[in-house]
Amino acid sequence: MKITQVEAQIFPDPLVPQLFVHITTDEGLEGVGEAWWGLPLGPVESAIREVLAPQVLGQDPRQIQFLWEKMYRHAYRYGTEGVILCGLSGLDLALWDLLGKQHGVPVAHLMGGLVRDSIRVYASLPPLRDEGRLRAEIQRAVEAGFKGVKLHEVEVRMAAVAREVLPDGFALMFDVNGHFSPVEAEDVARRLRDFQVTWFEEPVWPMQDHEAMRRVRERSGMPLAAGENEYQLRAFHRLMISGAVDYVMAEIAKIGGLTMARKISALAELLNFPICPHCYRIGPALYADIQWALSHTPMDWLEIPWLPEGYQFPAAVPMPAIENGEIRLPHGPGLGMPFQKE
Repeated sequence: MKITQVEAQIFPDPLVPQLFVHITTDEGLEGVGEAWWGLPLGPVESAIREVLAPQVLGQDPRQIQFLWEKMYRHAYRYGTEGVILCGLSGLDLALWDLLGKQHGVPVAHLMGGLVRDSIRVYASLPPLRDEGRLRAEIQRAVEAGFKGVKLHEVEVRMAAVAREVLPDGFALMFDVNGHFSPVEAEDVARRLRDFQVTWFEEPVWPMQDHEAMRRVRERSGMPLAAGENEYQLRAFHRLMISGAVDYVMAEIAKIGGLTMARKISALAELLNFPICPHCYRIGPALYADIQWALSHTPMDWLEIPWLPEGYQFPAAVPMPAIENGEIRLPHGPGLGMPFQKE
């Protein structure tokens, strides 16, 4: 079996564009992966087309670890994070999807099988900045069966609004995407404690400043989460031993896909940290997170993007079924994602 084609497919959208990677073999099998978005997709698409794809064309797609190293080492001088690793993540997820389809089994079975039947999920809201909209979207999330919600707000009063709407015992997370200085973050963290916040996520800028986060965590007593802007295995090791966080938020479409995710899981198990996969798209990355979370031990909450009612992600991939606030293994081989290529 040989790889005959690698294609990057862009789904444009003003809010959440998506970038899928399709890998096709000479036997007609196709795997679908996803590279991280968040900025213009052109640089990532170019890295896939011009730097990474030539390294796997003509190769055996079943040699996933070998191909990961081949792409990574070839692209090393362009950088070991950012655009290159986002593109590599998309190819890696496509290779795992293809391998599962070849064998007719879910990817989780290729990684040792299930260690749990389901994982709890929370609804991750976009920045709303409006109390009325926040109340309405939280109510939708509660009615949809989630067990928690995450706010992307910067004012503590929004946590108070959320608590007025949420049922007793419902988890509440607060993510500011590095909005504050360390001094500001420490003050906000102390005030958030009044609203039983499960974690305060990426409280300071820059978001990789482990020492500043450690000070905020120790001085405020608030549990912190971070990691969506880490790429390297070494970076996750530094984060876990820094004393900065209680929850590790790895983004599978940035870190190098499932191949690297498995290694981060081993590291988290060694250092006894819960991983809560970061995800803000409904596509191959989310379906890969489900396979990862159900087949590895040190996993906790799974993030599900929860955009305003009526909005559909541009790739039109269906939301996985949520039952009693949890997600189970999707039906079907590979990543288990139902998707028809246009």
